[in-house]
Amino acid sequence: MFYSESLIEEVRIRNDIVSVVSSYVSLTRQGRRMVGLCPFHSEKTPSFSVDATKQMFYCFGCQKGGNVFHFVMNIENLDFPEALKQLADRAGVVLPESEDKGERERSELKKEISRLNTEAARYFYRNLAGPGGMEAQKYLLNRGLPQNIVKKFGLGYAEDSWNALSQHFIRKGVSSAVLEKAGLAFENPNGMTDKFRNRIMFPIFDIRGNVVAFGGRVMDKSQPKYMNSPETLLYSKSKELYGMNFARVSKSKQLVMVEGYMDVISLHAAGIDTAVASLGTAFTQQQAWVLKKYAEEVIVAFDSDLAGQNAAVRGIEILENAGCAVRVLQVPEGKDPDDYVRKHGPERFRRLMDDALTLLEFRLLLQKKQNPGETPDNRVQLLNGMADVLAMHGNAIEREMTLKNLAGEYKVSIESLKTEVDKRLHRRGIHAETTRVAGRFGSSNTLTGMTRRVSKFGDTAWNRYDESELLLLCLLGNENRLVEEVILRMPLTRYKGNLSKDVAVKLYDRLLRNHEASLAELVNDLASEAASAIIHLSETKGTVENPEKAVEDLLRRLERTALEDEKQWILDTLRNEKDEEKRKGMGMELNRVITRMSEVKNVSQS
Repeated sequence: MFYSESLIEEVRIRNDIVSVVSSYVSLTRQGRRMVGLCPFHSEKTPSFSVDATKQMFYCFGCQKGGNVFHFVMNIENLDFPEALKQLADRAGVVLPESEDKGERERSELKKEISRLNTEAARYFYRNLAGPGGMEAQKYLLNRGLPQNIVKKFGLGYAEDSWNALSQHFIRKGVSSAVLEKAGLAFENPNGMTDKFRNRIMFPIFDIRGNVVAFGGRVMDKSQPKYMNSPETLLYSKSKELYGMNFARVSKSKQLVMVEGYMDVISLHAAGIDTAVASLGTAFTQQQAWVLKKYAEEVIVAFDSDLAGQNAAVRGIEILENAGCAVRVLQVPEGKDPDDYVRKHGPERFRRLMDDALTLLEFRLLLQKKQNPGETPDNRVQLLNGMADVLAMHGNAIEREMTLKNLAGEYKVSIESLKTEVDKRLHRRGIHAETTRVAGRFGSSNTLTGMTRRVSKFGDTAWNRYDESELLLLCLLGNENRLVEEVILRMPLTRYKGNLSKDVAVKLYDRLLRNHEASLAELVNDLASEAASAIIHLSETKGTVENPEKAVEDLLRRLERTALEDEKQWILDTLRNEKDEEKRKGMGMELNRVITRMSEVKNVSQS
């Protein structure tokens, strides 16, 4: 631990979990909880909940849970110190400098990579302006990019050399190991080789405007057309959005999601300063949360070819899960946004933005493209596909209006279309209700059924002790007053679970020093998986009418399980033991275990 418990707790208390989660997930109130679509797995029906009273989150679908630290760690892919710093900055809490050597070295390496990236961006920019960059200058001029846009985006040129950039840095005393960790070069038998050669260079900025990586594009027909930096300590391609550092300060509350660097740059050059793009990879949930944070509406403007339309479909689903308002821009003439805006100008493109389709319109259009024939069979298949789309659409008013339009367009009765939609709604409703009851409320509020074996939680295997031991710790977190009795009867040496013993060590230590601690506080320094396990049990089996009796039942169940294992060990040993004296002693021990098992069973049943 790098910081005091009191400081960590201050940061947690000053970051209301509902407020933090709401910046990533669209939440609505349901009783005492806030609920929404889980940001950690794909789903159509909300199973993710945030409890403002307990200051914890939990997903009944993927079973992730924890306090505000665990949420930020999971959603931003951060370790605990990084999440602590982010939340401290958010709350205005000043953290002292950490003295941990490993953390300090990691921080210094990140600073060094950032410095090298900035210097590399300047180096590429100078190359573009110099005599060796004439061909690159012509290329950008032919693409219609004015000098002010080239400067704004820091575009540059990586010369046609195997190691020019590497030698530039090595002469300045930069080690080859650091160059490789920065993703600027790599080692081969002939020495250091530059990652980028003979390419137009696009610096990739994080949301604060720091250079975190690069993209490079060839100027001819050679492959690969684009090359991007590898992931580093500074750069995660699934989190960053190209152009977001500029788009986030736009006065518009609308962002335009495009596919490539040149789409972004051309739109900005045309005065459409809200364009952003993913970075050489499929659009991700993390990128969607960033868009949700800075925009009231996202217009998806992917290429009009099949790959672009498929990418649009995937992106829409991810944006919907993030709670974004989404529309879809159709670029005509088989063009991409870059081609279209250069050919027709910004005003025509803005009209395309104004005419962007709603999600329902876009999905119905896709059905038409997928079922283009005019035969009766094609028509039936098309209308059935449209019924599927309408049944999945949440706005009943829009659904009814669309039904009327489709009935008129395809000359079928509204009643027949509505019947097909209602069938699908009925099936979906039954399935959703069954899932909700089984997934969220299927567990009893008593300890009945706890003998069921749980084979794993997440990727960690649970043995037969884990669930009962973790539930005991969970109840202890909710009922701090029972700590001394539990520790007396269940010392750390008795814990046998794969996950539970490490959790017990931390909770016992915390509770012995501070008898008044909420469950949200007690899980502060637990790893995400351990915290999720605790919250999972708290949400599904931790609400009991009589905590004392529940704890007593768990202690006796754990004792009986241990006795069963001891009995089995004695029986296995007896089978191979030849010495009569030892067999006699083991027989007496077996009788003692069986007698105690009977006592525990009789007390439990009373």
